Amino acid sequence: MTTTPARGLDLPPLSVRPSATAPAPSAPFARGPVLAIAAGVAVLLAAVSARYGWFGDEYYFLSAGARPSAGYADQPPLLPLLAAALDHLAPGDLVVLRLPATLLTAAGTVVAALIARELGGGRRAQVLAAAVTAISPYLLATGHLLATSTVDPVCWAVVLWLLARWLRQERDGVADDRLLLALGLVVAVALFGKVLIVVLLGGLVVGIAVAGPRRLFRRPLLWVGMGLAAASTVPTLVWQATHGWPQLRMGSVVAGESSLFGDRWEFLPRALYYAGLAPGAVLVLLGGWALLRYPPLRPWRSFGWASLLVTVVLLAAGGRPYYLSGLYAVLIAAGAVAVCSSSRSRRRVWWRWAVHPAAVVVSAVLTVLWVLPFGPASWRATTEFETMGQIGWSDLAASVARQRHALPPGTVVMAYSYWYASALEHEGPRYGLPTPVYSTHRGFGYFDVPPGSADALLVGDVKWAPRFCRRLVPLPMYVGPEVAPVNDRVLLAVCTPSRPWAEAWPELRNLA
Repeated sequence: MTTTPARGLDLPPLSVRPSATAPAPSAPFARGPVLAIAAGVAVLLAAVSARYGWFGDEYYFLSAGARPSAGYADQPPLLPLLAAALDHLAPGDLVVLRLPATLLTAAGTVVAALIARELGGGRRAQVLAAAVTAISPYLLATGHLLATSTVDPVCWAVVLWLLARWLRQERDGVADDRLLLALGLVVAVALFGKVLIVVLLGGLVVGIAVAGPRRLFRRPLLWVGMGLAAASTVPTLVWQATHGWPQLRMGSVVAGESSLFGDRWEFLPRALYYAGLAPGAVLVLLGGWALLRYPPLRPWRSFGWASLLVTVVLLAAGGRPYYLSGLYAVLIAAGAVAVCSSSRSRRRVWWRWAVHPAAVVVSAVLTVLWVLPFGPASWRATTEFETMGQIGWSDLAASVARQRHALPPGTVVMAYSYWYASALEHEGPRYGLPTPVYSTHRGFGYFDVPPGSADALLVGDVKWAPRFCRRLVPLPMYVGPEVAPVNDRVLLAVCTPSRPWAEAWPELRNLA
């Protein structure tokens, strides 16, 4: 029996076995080329790990991890505790700190190939999925940094791979429910670092309810796994409950910072760019279509509905475009399977040039040169968020220390943002800057409180200063020696508080 392709993808007819015949097993894993791609990604990222410097969030993870807790105002504890452990093993070593990001990013390319294999893809589809995932501009750029946005996409991809494997086995009548238990454990890890995976789980629930198989919901080990995942959040939930649930307010904070990544009209174009230049964007679009309409991918149609729903929810909620990066592996894999299933067709189609090996190689070269830290930082710092967050911190710390040395003993340092506070806390001591550094921003608002009514050297535009400080004396502005938009032209002032810090601290705290 043959099927004719649905409209829109222009795939050729594909031979399909009758439903009464057992489907063929999945193709062998293309171990050699896929692992070579992963190794190449790992070597490349390790080679540039120490370039430019520490990213603002990395400083923050170190400061937060130095204050171990079951939770923090803006996130669960995974990344702070991991950063603190790595810094304890190799103090000040950026290569070691970023090693988890390097390995996870490389592993993500393997997971994409494994998903393609479960979707019925042969050697060519697996290699294409791995290669295109490896050169995603966003995944490659964030793989250079230790960040929640590095860990989360890999967790999403592993969850989708485990579910894809279970669905393939269930189709064949040999489903191993231990995969569902493993899925729950991966969700537990993801929730320990970021709660965003809940959106994916919601999308999958709706997708399976719409497209099946609904009998998945009757599998006991699925609920055992989800129970373990839920249990992993209890310590963090207790911390949040005892501190007034600050993380619930982070959604509006993120939406308020959407200008950093464009408005809602730019959400989808940016998400496609983050997936890749020509090959990535094309395979994501083809993959989304194929999961919903391409007959051979019918057992995984729930993934198509889940991807659509997740996109709509994040767009409506004012999420950032890179939140969709957790879907790239499955969409690219589905696109690769659809493309390679039609490889014998001689018809000209609009997307054929984009997945040609030459186009993939050219895209890889351009992406690596564009998003990884090659060349002077000044070339990138004015426009690239990842670069501007890595440069100028040491010079800022030196300048703040000079200003602090000219002030009376006992004056504390108060930074306007959690990036400034954590960077000064780690770069400042070499210049004699006292620690801890204080801030009312994000997690720092729940860390240390200045003693008594001590004067404070304010670093940055502290919004509450005019209404709180009894005396506010401006100091010369810090002007950085290089292009550093994040920490250049920084306001400095001395604040004499109108009342004790401990009394005012709860109302001075701010997440935005």
